This record gives sequence, structure tokens and C-alpha cells, in this order.
Amino acid sequence: MTLDDLQAQCELGQRELMATNYLTAEKILARAEQIAFEQREFETLSRLYMPLQEARRQRRQKCGEGTVHLGLIAKSPNDKLPVERIIDQYPFGQLLIAGWGTIQPAIQFRRLQAERGLYVDTFLAATYPTTDGPIIAIIPEDCPLPAANEPDPRLPPHTLLFKSNQLPLSPQKGDYETYSHVMQIWESLHTPFLQFADAQKDPIEKIQAYRRTIRIDYACELAHQKLAAVAARLAG
Repeated sequence: MTLDDLQAQCELGQRELMATNYLTAEKILARAEQIAFEQREFETLSRLYMPLQEARRQRRQKCGEGTVHLGLIAKSPNDKLPVERIIDQYPFGQLLIAGWGTIQPAIQFRRLQAERGLYVDTFLAATYPTTDGPIIAIIPEDCPLPAANEPDPRLPPHTLLFKSNQLPLSPQKGDYETYSHVMQIWESLHTPFLQFADAQKDPIEKIQAYRRTIRIDYACELAHQKLAAVAARLAG
């Protein structure tokens, strides 16, 4: 893609953002961001992270207005979560989907969300039996998982662990309180990765670490802001 083509993509994304087509704007700008990073077009990167952040912020806020259901949790190895039925029932909101020793139901749900262009989020989660009872583990993206039959599984670093009584297990209408609660979970999930990125000295490694933070939480505003600042310094 030429620089002119890349600039045209950025402008198209910003037009979609102004038209409040947030998912379309995010898709266009995210593709432009990937290409700009691969081509080391740092000036373009420094300018596109703010509209990309805004598209993602608006996406997260719209999801928060729907149904909040953090109790879509497998109860046994034979409890296969019906992902197609879940997305038909909850096409708008914020969810926690936890398979038995697997995050595949949540991954499949995210894939359907993207294909259908819906304002609905889910955490990547799995449930595990432990000697102290079952736990729900919210897993950072791109992390290997232990087998579900291990009695005390070694979960990836920075996994968030909950007992079932620590989460609201029935669906709720999204409001200020539910949004705040869900955002606290996202913040707890992305914070160690944001701190790791802050600590990097090499600017390219810093950019890659901030981009990983965004893969874990697409709406992490600080990661977008710091990416823009690093790219601006590299652009000179």
C-alpha cells in the first residue's frame, strides 16, 4: 500500500467515526495501523491512534449499554456452551463466557461478533476444578492453557481468578454500576501488560508491547495515547 493509499484509509476511517459507525471505523483504522506499523510510517501512526482509540472507546461504551452477563460458565466437562445460541440471545452487551478448561467458546463468540458487526464484548475465560472448588479464570490473549483435568492448574501469569460467588451470575441491564464493575476487570487484566510496555527502553519493543496490551484489552486508552507519543518521537 502506498503512502497516499494509507492516508486515504485513515481519512475514510475518520469519516466513518464522525458518522458514528464505530465498528466500521475501527476495522478500517486497525487495518491502517497494521500496515503503517509494518511499513514503519511513524508519522501516520502518531496521527491515527487517537481516532482509533475513540472508535474503540465508543464501541466499549455502546457494549456497556446492553445486557451484562458474567455467568455464562460451563459447569462440567460435558457442558458444551452453545455459542450460536448465546450470541442470538445476547447480541448487545458485555459477557463472560468460560468453557471447561478452554477459552474456545469465547474465541468463537468473538469471531461471530466480528462477522456480524455486533456491539457485544466477552472476556476470554475458562473454568477449572481446584482443590478449593471451581474457579473462573480470565485469561490474557495469546497465552497457553493447562489441561482442565489438572487438580491445581498452572495458569498463565496475570490471569484473573474468581470464585463463582465473586461474580454476578445472572443477566443485568447495563448501567453505570455494571459498566464500572466490568471496566475494573478490564483494567486489572491489562495493567501488568501496560506496565511492562512502559518499562521497555527500545521504542520498537515499546510499541510492540503497547500493541499487545491492546490485543488484551482493545479499549485501553492509555496504551493508544502512549503509542501515539512514541510514534511521534520516532517520526521526529
